[in-house]
Amino acid sequence: MKKIFKKSITKRFRKYRVSILNEFTLEEAFFFRISKGGFYILLVLIFVFLFVLFSLLYNYTPFKRFSPGYSDMVVRSELVQETIRLDSLSNIVAMQRKQLDILRTILSGEVSVDSVFTVQNVVNSIVPDSAVKSKKEQEFCAAYEEKERFNLSSIETPKQNINPFFLKPIRGKVTREFDLSKNHIGCDIMYYNNENVVSVYAGVVIFAEYTVNAEYVIGILHENDFISVYKYNSELLKKIGDEVKTGEVIAIVNSPAEKSTKPYIHFELWQKGKPLNPTEYIIF
Repeated sequence: MKKIFKKSITKRFRKYRVSILNEFTLEEAFFFRISKGGFYILLVLIFVFLFVLFSLLYNYTPFKRFSPGYSDMVVRSELVQETIRLDSLSNIVAMQRKQLDILRTILSGEVSVDSVFTVQNVVNSIVPDSAVKSKKEQEFCAAYEEKERFNLSSIETPKQNINPFFLKPIRGKVTREFDLSKNHIGCDIMYYNNENVVSVYAGVVIFAEYTVNAEYVIGILHENDFISVYKYNSELLKKIGDEVKTGEVIAIVNSPAEKSTKPYIHFELWQKGKPLNPTEYIIF
């Protein structure tokens, strides 16, 4: 029995010469020796290598998305999440477009001062009814707030909105001040020679167009929801979307051709849709 087993092992690991001959000259070009046992071991190693390689490709590359059954559940879940995200982004974009349209009409002078105070109502009109609290929700919120009123841990320190320090938009003298009763929602600043109009504070340009009523107009959005508006410019140096620094030149004004006409610009300051008196924020 031992002799038969030994003979079988010896036979399996007996090496064979594998030669590669030249077809025309029958000259041996290459050869190697291998046994039957070595050949089987080589096949097993190749199989293990391919198995490890495909396992890595399947787990760490997008290759697994092509496997049957995987894409149905995963892709469906991702599509639902992306659909929800797209719906939320669409609502945000619609809200921002509505706000920009309202600001555009305000800056171009197409709406009166009385309608400015109802702008928020127009913006709120695109909010769905599902966002409004029901009667039960209001009662629950009122009861919870009453319960937590004396809980010191729930009391937050109110944030202080510090108003920025504004510069003068142009060197000159205020000839007509802010007067809401007379529908004058800014101040007129008379300059003496050709001057540059500068940004009163750092911000982003949200309006820069020519209007029939106020010539070239530029509006800049600042922090704390401040908006500065500069009207009756001769030439604009910035466009919508440009970022400007405090004191950076944004427009140019020229002296009028007629000497009887006094050169001036109209400057407005807004916050959260309400006009402010610029002389209370800027030292002219």
